[in-house]
Amino acid sequence: MSVWDVARAVRRQVVVLLVALLATGWAALALTQEQPVYWARVRAVLVAQGGSPNWLAQPGESAIPLAGLLERRMNAEVDAVPTNSPDVTIIDRGITHGTVVFLPDRGGQWAHNFTEPIVVLEAAGPDEASVHEQMDSLISRLRGELTTLQRDLLTSRSPRVGFSDPTLDYQVQAAAGRPEVGAVGVALVGTVLAVLACVCVERIRGSARNRDAEPRPGAIMMTAAPGGRV
Repeated sequence: MSVWDVARAVRRQVVVLLVALLATGWAALALTQEQPVYWARVRAVLVAQGGSPNWLAQPGESAIPLAGLLERRMNAEVDAVPTNSPDVTIIDRGITHGTVVFLPDRGGQWAHNFTEPIVVLEAAGPDEASVHEQMDSLISRLRGELTTLQRDLLTSRSPRVGFSDPTLDYQVQAAAGRPEVGAVGVALVGTVLAVLACVCVERIRGSARNRDAEPRPGAIMMTAAPGGRV
């Protein structure tokens, strides 16, 4: 099919073209109106306070049970949604407004494997202010839960643990891409599909016209005799 054939098909199927272009324009406009999503993450690391040896924060798995208790108290005994990787973010989970608290799990399908005394805090929201508010609340709660746990479980002479302050810093970032670029892509793809739709409809209608013009099997051809009589 030549360019002229495509142009002729588009000219004949103007209604199809207009409907397809309107649908494309609506999709592109909806994409540009999509609200951005912001999120932040904190990997709070448990460390010994005062530099003294601490059985809770010795190398290995000794501090991980405490991190697990903190995660359970933060989630109010509700299990966090499992993921196939500890690097999955709150946005990857499909949460656009809310918080997530979990432990990095390096295990597989059949068993957990918690290897680090780390509690991960994440928050998402429609703007930076809401993310800041949620993250600050989570960090404050986490500190309070750690203080409560050590007060209830340890004696006054037991060494204490805390969180490494640098690990509690966070930056709010936008999770959405560039809607304008996406809208341009939708417009280009939609235009191409609109032209293809015109060509397809024209071919279907052309095939139908050709079938109607063909003589039917068994039809009797009537010809006029000289003088006008059959």
